[in-house]
Amino acid sequence: MQQSASTSLAAILPKTVLSFLGEDSPPLLYNWKDKLQGLIVGICLSRSLELQCIAQTRPEKVKTTEEMLSRFLPQKRLALHEQRRACVVGTLNRLTRRLIWKHEGKAAVVIDTTEHAKGRSRGKVRPMPGAGQVRAHNLKSKETILVPGYQEVWVGILLKNKSVLPLARRLWSEKGPQCASMNLVEEALILEARDIVKKELKLDTILVADRGFRRKNLLHWLKSEGMDFVIRLQGKLTVELAGTKGLLSEVSPWWEERTKIPWRDKANRALVSSVASRRVSVSIGPKESFGFNVLCLTPVREKIEPMLLASTLRTETVGDLVRIVRLYSRRWGIETFFWNFKQGLNADSWRVFSCWEAIDHLLEAALMAYLILLVLAEFARRGKTAGLREVWDWMEDMLRNRFARPPEMTQGRFMLLLAMDFPSPCLAGGGD
Repeated sequence: MQQSASTSLAAILPKTVLSFLGEDSPPLLYNWKDKLQGLIVGICLSRSLELQCIAQTRPEKVKTTEEMLSRFLPQKRLALHEQRRACVVGTLNRLTRRLIWKHEGKAAVVIDTTEHAKGRSRGKVRPMPGAGQVRAHNLKSKETILVPGYQEVWVGILLKNKSVLPLARRLWSEKGPQCASMNLVEEALILEARDIVKKELKLDTILVADRGFRRKNLLHWLKSEGMDFVIRLQGKLTVELAGTKGLLSEVSPWWEERTKIPWRDKANRALVSSVASRRVSVSIGPKESFGFNVLCLTPVREKIEPMLLASTLRTETVGDLVRIVRLYSRRWGIETFFWNFKQGLNADSWRVFSCWEAIDHLLEAALMAYLILLVLAEFARRGKTAGLREVWDWMEDMLRNRFARPPEMTQGRFMLLLAMDFPSPCLAGGGD
């Protein structure tokens, strides 16, 4: 059963990739489309972005294939932006709009950033091209340590299963060749995601973001673009309310409570909080200001700083407040996507290349591989074909054999099961 399912998957993947890179996709020079197809299939099958592992999925000698990829990826004319956009559109069309989660008839898109830090060099010194400074994660201490690496900005659309489907991405570093302001990069990605949703799904969008996007110029830009938003703020913002000015953290505790709502913090604790809301205005120039609604969630018992949400959505009724808080709580789906993308595809352990373009092209190909696996997972769950039904049954058998109470199949577990790789039982959802 295991060998048969693996064989059927190896046969299904190239056909699926070819359908995404078919006649309708933007053309590439020479025979680059064939090479791109082989690269994406290699990423899907090997579950790793390291050239050595990708090369092992090809019939040629490992060293020869590695050198060929090293020459292929840095090509500046291998701009995969249009191919990736076509892959995103193909994914939306295949999944259909019934899987899209909507708030009052609008699609919710989430923007966030993730870091790619350089791993240990094991004594070898090799500079990363255009690398900036990023935070080192998974440290025992709370001290912030900066290491060489890149930032990547992502925008994705929320699905009904609380996951996020990526729509747009951009690699960025203050030392990179595309060294424009990161604020401009964020705005360009938001517009790209909005245009895709508007064109393909015929839906308006709501932007959801964490405190990293709390700058008032972004809020004003979103209002000028006619785009609704729910963005978490910090209390240091100076606002005007009832003719007086003050810090948001100083004026919000005096607002009248309207209801109580439970919400979860980073430790996943359910915090019952009193909710108040007021409309405030913020000045962005000597004679210009704009207004928006602010929700203040203050924990009733725990001594935790209030959560402040800026929004252009209605706050007239208690139901409106509850829906806004629930909408923001779904933002965590993009963090789950980051984990699935990095762990499922080993996207945090790729080999360093000699130029910025090679790294960016490899991550673009990895995103396309992720989208193809996402479609395969959904089609396998529905049992679209006999081969996909066989793969799905094989995965469920693996879960039943490993756990007494098999966990629910998710996109992340789908990728890990395809790789038949369980670094720890927690990754498959069973036990500590």
